[in-house]
Amino acid sequence: MGFRNVINDGSTTAPRLRLQHSVWALQNLPRDGQEWSMTERLDKILSAGFTGLETSCKTEPEADELAGMLRNRGLAIGFFARASDADDLLTPIDLAHRMRADYLSVQVLGSLKASPEIAEILEDMYDLVNDAGLPLFIETHRGTVTQDLRRTVKVIDRFKKVRFTGNFSHYAVAGELTGVWNEEVWEHFRPITARCGNWHGAISFGEQPQNDIGDGRGEIALEYKKLWTMGMAAWLKKSQPGDVLPFTCQLGPAPYAITDPSGRELSDRWEQSLIIKRLAEEAWADAELSLLPVELQPQPAEPQTAPTEVTI
Repeated sequence: MGFRNVINDGSTTAPRLRLQHSVWALQNLPRDGQEWSMTERLDKILSAGFTGLETSCKTEPEADELAGMLRNRGLAIGFFARASDADDLLTPIDLAHRMRADYLSVQVLGSLKASPEIAEILEDMYDLVNDAGLPLFIETHRGTVTQDLRRTVKVIDRFKKVRFTGNFSHYAVAGELTGVWNEEVWEHFRPITARCGNWHGAISFGEQPQNDIGDGRGEIALEYKKLWTMGMAAWLKKSQPGDVLPFTCQLGPAPYAITDPSGRELSDRWEQSLIIKRLAEEAWADAELSLLPVELQPQPAEPQTAPTEVTI
């Protein structure tokens, strides 16, 4: 039996969502005031209910120091890297093992490559990373081999084993997907979401990679929640005891974050990350609910009708 490209904690517990933060997205916080130290950042995410961190390290001392801080707080670790070919992943694999990370998420460079070449590159990467005992997820990101929807779907057709880190805000920017998505867009989204074993939480209105979504109840934010629910339900259908689905809140600092002329961010990224976290939790609950037998699903309440008046 081949390598199962899924994060599993070795337990018999029910499959679960693991809410994480990105170390990159914690830069330059808070918006006003002295920037948090790494200790303050980790304590902040822990107290907010996050249970993991996705990070990237360049050296062994850097990896050792951060991993120790994470383990002391009981925070799980995901490792992020960029690569053009499989050989570029040799060092990230070593550092991920050193940190005891339980997966590798990769942005694969080469936005102008055609799907046959992309599929060959990804196959080599999966052979290398899976042989090293790590699940591998290819991030859907503009400027990479998953630059656009049509090409990503073609890659899936050529290499069924591929699994993704779903960051669909980049498809919204690359395709200028403004407003509510039409059925043609959803038809391209479906096979990709069905292969997401890791998620990055950011919401785009179609012009920038991330936007302030207010309280998260707007039309576009709810489109993303629907998208996440669909992907989570597909993952749950194939899950086994001990399986873990990471969801990383990843709202980056400027130039990702929009600023005023003075350089001050227009949005409070920390507060927005908590709203993204809440939407992910709601999407997970909706995904679990969608898989229950119809007779076990909550039924809408009967509408209340006013009593009929009787004229005497």
